[in-house]
Amino acid sequence: MYKKVKKIENLYDYFYIDGKIYAKMEENCRLKELSLTGEVLWEAEEIEIRHNYVNNDVIIFNLESLEDKYTYDRTFIYDRRKKALIFTGKIELILFSKKCFDGNILYSNTNENIIIFDILKGEILKKIDKPTIGVTLLVTEKYVVKKYDPYIYIYVKNDYSLLRQQNIQDFFPKEEEIEIYSVHPYKNTFIVIAKRGIVCISQKDGSLIWKSDYYARTMEIVGNLGYVCTGLSLYWVNLDNGEKYGYGRKYDRLPDFEYNGETYWPAGHRVVYHKGLLWYDVHTSKHPFIIAIDPETATYQWIYEIKDTYEDIEEIRFYDNKMFVTDTGYNLFIYEEE
Repeated sequence: MYKKVKKIENLYDYFYIDGKIYAKMEENCRLKELSLTGEVLWEAEEIEIRHNYVNNDVIIFNLESLEDKYTYDRTFIYDRRKKALIFTGKIELILFSKKCFDGNILYSNTNENIIIFDILKGEILKKIDKPTIGVTLLVTEKYVVKKYDPYIYIYVKNDYSLLRQQNIQDFFPKEEEIEIYSVHPYKNTFIVIAKRGIVCISQKDGSLIWKSDYYARTMEIVGNLGYVCTGLSLYWVNLDNGEKYGYGRKYDRLPDFEYNGETYWPAGHRVVYHKGLLWYDVHTSKHPFIIAIDPETATYQWIYEIKDTYEDIEEIRFYDNKMFVTDTGYNLFIYEEE
């Protein structure tokens, strides 16, 4: 289905826009614009970049403070196309999470304050001198959702007033420890993946819509279905009513697979939906695998071994007709559809 066309080494998290790759490279931690062949098209003058974010319009990054090495308050913003400097200044912004951005608006918060920042203009839209609790999981049209296990915190987006804090442990009273993995918006609800199960709650008042007591780790939402991975298992949930469906196997376990005369366990934790298939990353004691799974039958349609790494797969993404795979060794593998 796909063939490898390029491996780019020593890069941290990347952004793919208009056929170009934007990434902080391991050497000198310099931000670069690369072609798909790895050719350097542009690089920032600044080195030792700490965190960065790139979208269709801008490139924004920060550097370590001159006064405190644990603070990153030297901020630079470039026009992505023209590479012209839009803004530089001393302002501490949280840039390491894509989840804190809504278009060109950044919702940055520290233990001391909240800054709503327009990255296109380099302008503070609002600064609120109060702390918030937890790590940002997502920004929706109305809310900023954060977590600090076992709680989630729902803040009103425009002024960061706390609408509600909710103890997810209350939905699992028999469990000793609840760890919140992710929260997904679905219609007018939030789907909370909480290790020991899944809960669907109203965005408005937090009331319980449905609950599942089946172990969960990650969820890929496709329409009204949520495909759930747990390590060796795969099942799906109807997000409208919480009904859980498997594929007729004990514990919903995925079948072992054979490759070049060896048998492997399908040990992974995430699927990505693309063109009618679920793309699953598998960890082994040797090389990692990518498996394309039919979501209706959970049968394997394609098995591919990444032979030039011993690291685990970190993430699979699809752009245009290409598949991008990163591993935990800071490598990016680019594949073209055959």
